[in-house]
Amino acid sequence: MPQTEGNKQIYSLLEITQSISRVISRAFPASYWVTAEIAKLNFYPKSGHCYPDLVEKQNGQVKTQIRANIWSGQFNQINRKFREVTGEVLKDGMKVLFLARVSFHEHYGLALNILDAEPSFTLGEMAREKQANIQRLKKEGLFDENKKLHFPLLPKRIAVISVETSKGYHDFLKVIQNNAWGYRFSIHLFPALLQGDGAVRSIGLQLREIAKQKEQFDVVCIIRGGGGDVGLNAYDNYYLAKEVARFPLPVITGIGHSTNETIVQMVAFANKITPTEAGHFLLQAFHNFAHRLETAENNLQRSTMRQMEAQRVHLAQLTRILQIHTMNLLNHQDTNLQHLVKSTEQSALRLLINGRKRLNEATMKLQLRPLQQLQKARQELLQKQNMLQIYSTQRQKDAFSHLELLENKVQLLKPENVLKRGYSITYINGKAIKVLTDVNTGDSITTQLHKGKVESVITKIKDS
Repeated sequence: MPQTEGNKQIYSLLEITQSISRVISRAFPASYWVTAEIAKLNFYPKSGHCYPDLVEKQNGQVKTQIRANIWSGQFNQINRKFREVTGEVLKDGMKVLFLARVSFHEHYGLALNILDAEPSFTLGEMAREKQANIQRLKKEGLFDENKKLHFPLLPKRIAVISVETSKGYHDFLKVIQNNAWGYRFSIHLFPALLQGDGAVRSIGLQLREIAKQKEQFDVVCIIRGGGGDVGLNAYDNYYLAKEVARFPLPVITGIGHSTNETIVQMVAFANKITPTEAGHFLLQAFHNFAHRLETAENNLQRSTMRQMEAQRVHLAQLTRILQIHTMNLLNHQDTNLQHLVKSTEQSALRLLINGRKRLNEATMKLQLRPLQQLQKARQELLQKQNMLQIYSTQRQKDAFSHLELLENKVQLLKPENVLKRGYSITYINGKAIKVLTDVNTGDSITTQLHKGKVESVITKIKDS
């Protein structure tokens, strides 16, 4: 009961929560079938209890959410039913139809207590989602992309996505490595989770790793053995199927005995169901190539024999034709040779007659030519002799005239003749004075005139 203070009624928190619990019990007395998506399962292995967070989404947006609980007994029972019907156990992201009571606990608050679940609803949702993913891949033009790739004639280099301890992986290795024909393969394992919540991300990471080094491989095999159909829901995931569909190398799947083909198997280049069948598929590619080689070898042998026979016949025909042509050519050449001999003889005779005639003419010319040359040389010699005499006489006259001119100049330049013209020569100590620096004031100098000498003493020197 509430306490009263003044005009206020005061309730404890426990009283309020108990009141809420009674109201909810009266408002929701029965159990209800509810659809929701498991956002997070929150399973605790130690207790066996599960506390899933449930949500409802519209266009990818969370519109409402609530906490639920599944006690260990109900959880084990529900999981068995889901595994039998859907091949999966309860997990994050799964949409379920479940029977629940609405409860409010004073300590834990509002929750849905899940009592049962209908796996056929989830199976239908999974089928609906699978079809939606298939239609989405087809609409995007990706569904058949991997199937359009060129499959190598000899798929020797194989990238395998599997688990090293997987029985399916070892069955695959046994088939292709111990084959009776001695075919050799290069196998590189890329370990990955093959089922469960982490399978999509793990396989996708390994596919991207292989794509980085795609030049080193011919095909990719996704191998999963054992476990029946359990855990195959990951292979209906849109994003994993998209990775496989767009992969640059042919993808071969061998992921188990599935009665309901997954999307990854649909979009792969080849789905061989089991790892053993995947191994035989690769061996068959070698068989096909070997058969083509045998067929080509047989065709080549037959074609070679036909060609050799045809060439033998053709060679015999060519031999006969060559013999006939050779005889005709020899006869023709013999006739031409006879004509050539006669023509040569006639030409030689004509050349001999013409040669003798030219020789006689040359002999006559040779006899007359020296006399003509000698007469011509004599005339030229006389002409040159006359010219030489005339030239010598003229040069002698020119030389005499030049000599007389020089003699007159010499006479004019004699000192006595220079003095006659009014010039004088001044000496100091018997040497002619040429510049002022040759004399000083007080020096005695002698001036030579045409007739007589003058003795002087220098009293003053002017530089002007």
